Amino acid sequence: MLENDTIAAISTPLGEGGIGIVRLSGPDAYATVDRIFACRKSKYTSYPEPRRLYYGSIQDHKGTPIDEVLVSFMPAPYTYTREDVVEINCHSGIFALRAILKLVLDSGARLAEPGEFTKRAFIHGRIDLSQAEAVLGMIRARSEEAVKAAALTLQGELTQKIEQIREKIIEVRAPIEASIDYPEEFTQDDAASNALPESLEELKAAVSYLLQGVDRNRAYHEGVTVAIIGRANVGKSSLLNALLRQQRAIVHEEPGTTRDLLEGYLNLGGYPIRLVDTAGIQGTADPVELAGIERSRTAAAQAKMLIAVFDGSAAWTEMDQEIAALRQAEQGRVVVINKKDLEQKLSPETIEKIFPGEEIVKTAAIREDGIQQLEEAVTRQLDLFLGPEAENTTVFLLRHEEILREALVSIENAIEAISNQPVELVSLELQNAWQKLGEITGETLSESLLDKIFSEFCLGK
Repeated sequence: MLENDTIAAISTPLGEGGIGIVRLSGPDAYATVDRIFACRKSKYTSYPEPRRLYYGSIQDHKGTPIDEVLVSFMPAPYTYTREDVVEINCHSGIFALRAILKLVLDSGARLAEPGEFTKRAFIHGRIDLSQAEAVLGMIRARSEEAVKAAALTLQGELTQKIEQIREKIIEVRAPIEASIDYPEEFTQDDAASNALPESLEELKAAVSYLLQGVDRNRAYHEGVTVAIIGRANVGKSSLLNALLRQQRAIVHEEPGTTRDLLEGYLNLGGYPIRLVDTAGIQGTADPVELAGIERSRTAAAQAKMLIAVFDGSAAWTEMDQEIAALRQAEQGRVVVINKKDLEQKLSPETIEKIFPGEEIVKTAAIREDGIQQLEEAVTRQLDLFLGPEAENTTVFLLRHEEILREALVSIENAIEAISNQPVELVSLELQNAWQKLGEITGETLSESLLDKIFSEFCLGK
């Protein structure tokens, strides 16, 4: 990737819409657009004026108009990339946008790589790496909570906290390094004074604070998979339809109607939920049904939470017992006793004995009775299994979490080394922590990993 050429890309989603944007960034952005942009330049005393919209048309090299547009010119360094930036606002349609982009590329610009605009913003110091990743987090946000967390990180809240910890590490290391370089002026007691353990504990607390609530924060951003499981004809598909408020699944009294996984998406309590309706688990010789049942077991094993559905109008069976045993230790579960509108053969005593202390909701899914209570139960279970809501919401990426945990281990190693290891080891562990934390902001990250991170971005951002 060249960092001194001019790049261009479509910056809005392809499809029908009111406005589409082709964005350019680089030293020749103005000249490139000027070759294909026709407007009444003579009427302006100073053309182009920064951050002013100019009305005109984009024309091909024969002078044929392609689209009516509004063009804005934004000079460096007060732009997203800190380079000259031009944005062509045109009608949003896949052919119009691509025609304009082709003209821009034919006029001298290069097609931008995924995330290259944001990478240039990072390289030129406008944002650090955590803020760049927050841009992607904002684009991919699937809940209001995710948007708020990404906005805080984009404004530099995580950067500020990381830099404060790194500065504290330097402050703690300084006297240790001095004792190593000038041993004749320090004693071992001086290097491991009472202030050092206290300072290290403060560092540990600061990193631990950033790790609070990461599971819940990630759930807000990435979503949670909830699998509906049960034997055939207990009402799983009716439950899916009721939760989604739409006829997503075919409902029929004939058992085994659902033979493959069906999915739907909803938001409960701020959690983006991927809801999976599985094939009924039952004994069968049908190879298609068997394949569906195997997928059901896999989906159940991979889900964060299970909605286990049982038929209240039927007696408890061995297959029900098998389904009740599918829950894993790290999974949440809500038990649903469906068909409460029919004569009940499954006694409350039996239910309580099999599922002691668990959330149990009675529904008549086909009538959407009890669905609100089920939604509330699912939210409570997610809150329980994802941990308490923390004040810190800026850490939601797995990469950041792993770095913080590695830094925490180094700080804990330094604390242990104070009493029985050379001070050089304490300093080395602190250096490791400082180095790891720098990977969050991008100060100590390799070029190859930077390329990998920015390759996840969409074109035009």
